[in-house]
Amino acid sequence: MAARRTSHYPEARLWSREEGEAWRERWFADQNWRPLPHQKQAWDAIQNQASGLLELPTGSGKTYAVLFGFLPQLGDGRRGLRLLYISPLKALARDVEHALHKPCADLGLHLRVETRTGDTTAARRRQQKLQLPEILITTPESLALLLTQDNSASLFSELQGIIIDEWHELLSSKRGSLLELCLSRVRSLASGARTWALSATLPNHEEAALAACGVGSQPLLITGLPPRNIQMRTLLPGPEDRLPGAGHIGLRMLPQVATFLDPAFSTLIFTNTRSQAERWHEGQLMIRPELEDRIALHHGSLDPKTREQVEHGVKEGQIRFVVCTSSLDLGVDFPEVDRVVQIGTPKSISRLIQRAGRSAHAPGKDSELLFVPTHNLELLEIAACRRALQAGFIEPRTPREQPLDVLIQHVVSCAMGGGFQADALYQEVCTAYGFRQLTRETFDWVLRFVVEGGDVLKAYPQYCRVVLESETFVVKDRSIMQRHRQNIGTILSDSSMIVKMGRRTLGMIEENFAARLRKGNRFLYAGRWMEVVSIADLTIYTRLSKKAGNGLIPTWLGQKLPWSPLLSTFMREVVEQLAYGSDLSDDPELSVLSAVCQAQKKISLWPHAGEILAEITGSREGEHFFIFPFEGQAVHESLGMLLVYRMSRLLAATFSLASNDYGLEIVSSIPLHWERDLVHGLLTTENMYQDLEAALNQTELARHKFRGIARVAGLVHQNLPGRRHSNRQVQSSSGLLFDVLKRFDTGNLLVRQAEVEVMEDQFNCAGLQRVLLKLQSTPIRFQTTRNFSPLAFPLYVERVSAQISSEQLADRIERIKNSWKQPSGKSAAKSSRSSPKKPSTGLGAEL
Repeated sequence: MAARRTSHYPEARLWSREEGEAWRERWFADQNWRPLPHQKQAWDAIQNQASGLLELPTGSGKTYAVLFGFLPQLGDGRRGLRLLYISPLKALARDVEHALHKPCADLGLHLRVETRTGDTTAARRRQQKLQLPEILITTPESLALLLTQDNSASLFSELQGIIIDEWHELLSSKRGSLLELCLSRVRSLASGARTWALSATLPNHEEAALAACGVGSQPLLITGLPPRNIQMRTLLPGPEDRLPGAGHIGLRMLPQVATFLDPAFSTLIFTNTRSQAERWHEGQLMIRPELEDRIALHHGSLDPKTREQVEHGVKEGQIRFVVCTSSLDLGVDFPEVDRVVQIGTPKSISRLIQRAGRSAHAPGKDSELLFVPTHNLELLEIAACRRALQAGFIEPRTPREQPLDVLIQHVVSCAMGGGFQADALYQEVCTAYGFRQLTRETFDWVLRFVVEGGDVLKAYPQYCRVVLESETFVVKDRSIMQRHRQNIGTILSDSSMIVKMGRRTLGMIEENFAARLRKGNRFLYAGRWMEVVSIADLTIYTRLSKKAGNGLIPTWLGQKLPWSPLLSTFMREVVEQLAYGSDLSDDPELSVLSAVCQAQKKISLWPHAGEILAEITGSREGEHFFIFPFEGQAVHESLGMLLVYRMSRLLAATFSLASNDYGLEIVSSIPLHWERDLVHGLLTTENMYQDLEAALNQTELARHKFRGIARVAGLVHQNLPGRRHSNRQVQSSSGLLFDVLKRFDTGNLLVRQAEVEVMEDQFNCAGLQRVLLKLQSTPIRFQTTRNFSPLAFPLYVERVSAQISSEQLADRIERIKNSWKQPSGKSAAKSSRSSPKKPSTGLGAEL
């Protein structure tokens, strides 16, 4: 990029530390800025050849803290890649390019600043293949692609610095594992390159720094500014209103949110799912149609050009309100945003801080966050979030341990990118933190798998991807190279179909939802009601519908945000405060929730400190057993399945199950002795894994999990030259592979990985063991009730809402709520308390 140099800056060459400090100070002064202490500390550290982690709140000037550490050494006129900037998002890369180009242009540095992502044109990629720019901004996937080029060694030979942005977002995912491996490769090609990771606040910052900089490094940790002050408020219902018990997405609060929105204050409205974002955007337009040109929608399934237009509109002040999802959690700098609204709760403290930080995105400014509860029990979560934030707690991000599907992909990439020797690559891989304990035996198994296809697939050439030539492992087959490059990376999503209106692309929807659509159907998408004109070639052709409402709402798999275990501790503190009727003036949410607490006490009781509430209620369906550990839905679902399996081994009964973040419900066709059986054996941790595997049909779940593993490892391919496999085709191919490998390749490590991931990721066995031990050591307070209590009610609604019509459900809800107004609904004679005991006889002995 051509740039005009301002005369009072030094000439383009290698400057001394004193000269570099002088022109840095001068450039900051020209921007009316003053370098912050942590920025100066980072400049000195980089000047002294250190690597490290810059851990600061969002909006603290981290990018310039590392950029100006490297820039003085890049002005010597040498060509080729000198500085590599890795961003987790393509959208973020555009902002970073502008941020990096400006000082280079102002200082007259003859440095090319370019991006290389999936959106980069083919012409630009061909040019970069011959010679990379001096500063390259890319993503983990595009970096992995660069390493597959046969001239990768020369591409990275001049590299001096690596910057990893938003490292906390990559750290605990397979994308992070892939990046760790890619950086281990890059460092072997450019031994003098230093690595700096930019991260929001993390409690395990030493581990995060080592994962970024590599095993054997001595990373420096730089922190500076205290966490930004977040002004949290909650939009509470009016005196005549009340929040629903469950099953809603918060639209009851829509009029109050519309009143809160003021065009004088730019606002991001975060929802937790794309479907919810579509509904809230539509609702705002219905209530305030005069703001149609100033309200926009932003989520990950919309066309990138649409998202770019929204982002540009916010920066220019043309768009004042954006209803969005996690698509705007990261990176895109919005210094113009004044407020953030969170519909529901973000389910974790780190996500709360990240989203709140999108407002007043600059050092020293306070963030403003408004919570909008969608149901009454969510007020407990909001109060817990406030307490955790005040206490300074935040969730750790732990790197994944040895995902072999990622390693297999990386090994093939290295074989394509000039080849490798086995011993050297093994030593290199072990410098990646997540693979620091990789045994040579496991590495050799991976090597045999990519060379021979293992014991079963050796007869099929497409699985024998790597060959050994003169002690160097390489890939020779061009078709294998092409398929590998087209499917590189670890981002997995269900197959999607393009949505078009005329020639304009609106975005993507998943095949699972698209399969329900027929010509003439109407669905809400991109903020408008669309009518299906035709479906062909994985494309849904639409036109604007003449009618609004009464259509389908797109759904996306995997929408639910995971619950943070950290919230459980603070949730129990809030529950305890309500139980004892303590002063609620500091928690406005609890003042509103006190009415729910009183209704709970009329029907049952409110759990006290040091005990767990369980309720038993009879109905025409059977016997309902409720228990409330407050440990999150994933743990409760696993606990419910384990209890049902153990009980069904002993009794001939029919069971159904429901769970949420607060507790679980088990409905049995016959009365059971829950109080006796929970104490005497059902809660044991003995044989937990074996029982859970049997309860979950673990083989079928592992087969489903293997689909993603097979795609990452390159055993099945979503993308092929000129065409794309459907989700059904990928599922069929991966399922067949799983069955063959499990049956005929005993000990296959990818099959074992699928089984482990099911237990750890999908059903949180560590959390299940924790809650079982807690239930064994904590008294369980049993209550027999005539009606469903306010705590039990959301679980009941969760289960029956899919079985009956909305009118029938509404009638049932009203009957249950009316029962809370009666003087008393509990059977005091049936109230009892169980103390923790060791399993002795009866059911405990049998289990």
